[in-house]
Amino acid sequence: MYDPAVPFVRQGDVAPGERAALAGRAVVVRREDVALLRLTGPGRVACLQGLVSSDVVQGDPHQFGALLTNKGMIITPLWITQRPDDIVLELPAAVTAAVAAVLARTLPPRLCRFTDVTQATASFALYGPAGAAAAPGAAGPRARTVARGAAGLDCLVAAAETDAFLAHVGSAAARGTAALLEECRILAGIPRFGAEIDERTLPQEVRLEDLGAVSYTKGCYLGQETVARLHFRGHANRGLALAVLDAAPGTLPQELTADGKAVGRLTSVAWADELDAYVGLTVVRREVEDGAEVALEGGVAAVVRRDRWLRAA
Repeated sequence: MYDPAVPFVRQGDVAPGERAALAGRAVVVRREDVALLRLTGPGRVACLQGLVSSDVVQGDPHQFGALLTNKGMIITPLWITQRPDDIVLELPAAVTAAVAAVLARTLPPRLCRFTDVTQATASFALYGPAGAAAAPGAAGPRARTVARGAAGLDCLVAAAETDAFLAHVGSAAARGTAALLEECRILAGIPRFGAEIDERTLPQEVRLEDLGAVSYTKGCYLGQETVARLHFRGHANRGLALAVLDAAPGTLPQELTADGKAVGRLTSVAWADELDAYVGLTVVRREVEDGAEVALEGGVAAVVRRDRWLRAA
């Protein structure tokens, strides 16, 4: 059985009906283990622009970004939704305290305040070709998905309205599971906090540039100097890649080796029906080429696939 705390989707964790609904109709899944922070005030856009890696001013109202340390390391990935009267940040629940500390330290209260609305708000994935048509018009913001691994809508719904929301979409959308969302994430090459991302990870090491989470034209933001210097004057020594495994791995994470030398780590795994094999997200050294064979524990072997993801982000 799938455990949301472990980034490992085994064969059979996702029912064939879920995949069929995602491909041909729609699925609805409530996101668990996320935090939602609401920004209000006349300076909320400008204040957030100076904090996050994406372009809040010129970018899409619903976008993928990141909050970084002053040394350019990722504190958390963020899904940012701008509404007429506020901005909602969605982030992994595990980093709520760390993000709240940054906001409390940096936001000027007369221009921007934040409140934790996790208990008062539900985040729903409504994905698939019929997702937009299934969403009720009054169900809060209905934003297209960004860096989720599936097409459709992300919906923010008042907690008191969740039953009504599910009743409305029930006839058009099948109920999906967290395992389906995790499978989509892994096959699309989207990093996860606590797996591919830790407190020592730079945005370029986990393809945040490719996923639209980093702007090099917006000007200064927290951690910008390090990120820009690496982009314009150097390169990351490691990066995210897919690996096709010849068997199910044991535990995660796992060290990857080539010719007896450590070259990276396996961080997330999912079953891929299209390949009839397990595939994993790996953070590997730059010199590991596309098509290279690497070894895992217990005699499991894998082939590295660079920039060849199985799903669109």
